[in-house]
Amino acid sequence: MVARHGTEADMPLVRADLFIRPARGDDLPTLRYLMETSQRAHLALDWWSLDDWVGNPAFLVAQSDRRLIGFGMGVRDASPVAWLRALVAEDGSSPAVLLDFLIPPMLDALRVQGVPALACLAWAGWLSDQLPHYGFESVTRVMTLCKDDGIGPNRNSVAGLLVREAQPADLDAITALDHAAFDAEWWYGHNTFFRMLRDPARFVVVEQNGELVGYAFGDVSGLHAHVTRLAVHPAHQRRGIGAQLLADLIAHFQAHDVAGITVNTQTDNEASLRLYRRFGFAAVGNPVTVWRISLAVT
Repeated sequence: MVARHGTEADMPLVRADLFIRPARGDDLPTLRYLMETSQRAHLALDWWSLDDWVGNPAFLVAQSDRRLIGFGMGVRDASPVAWLRALVAEDGSSPAVLLDFLIPPMLDALRVQGVPALACLAWAGWLSDQLPHYGFESVTRVMTLCKDDGIGPNRNSVAGLLVREAQPADLDAITALDHAAFDAEWWYGHNTFFRMLRDPARFVVVEQNGELVGYAFGDVSGLHAHVTRLAVHPAHQRRGIGAQLLADLIAHFQAHDVAGITVNTQTDNEASLRLYRRFGFAAVGNPVTVWRISLAVT
């Protein structure tokens, strides 16, 4: 059991009827129902589904007698760091109790896999309040910016650049560029990009002299668009390539009559913030904390 901090009155009651086991395929209908109905649901599945992670020893369910009352999933794609992709508690169940039971075996399962750390982008306030009790530390903060002014981008092209739609043949180069542009905990893998390519609103790459030097991806949901990812190879930054990619996405979204376009970036990423603000994006809401716990054996 992970030790929690606080007074005795703060400690959750241990439930003798609750036990933890790996998720099975026949659990999935109940887990999906919990996802849809729970008011305590942290979900960051992105382009993955629960089905994709059945069999992973860090995909765990909490069972009380014969009833599933929650689940958690700490998994990784290409990054060496695993992410807490899901944590869901049945309404009426204590998230603190669920965490007390789920976190230790999840961390043990990740250690066996050689995973060095577990991270979590805790959009839910209740989860962000709980994670420090289990040894998670704040490592950065992510902010949301929104463009809703309706002003179109400056489409002046940079000489020598070709912006085109991404193709399956680009995926190896996109993955390599992604790993050069981002710190390891933020890496996407080939499988993630393959899933992104299946049904995007817009997924483009930019070439310079035949070399793929950047990519950008975004999606539309109703009247809202989101810039999901934008990357330029470090050797080609500060040459207007990021602006060219962002202008392409904005123009595409505005052609679909969206009311607003959002993007997320770290609060200390000054280069990204300058780019987005130049295109009319402004901060909205409060920054969200990224939490991380080291799994090194001490």
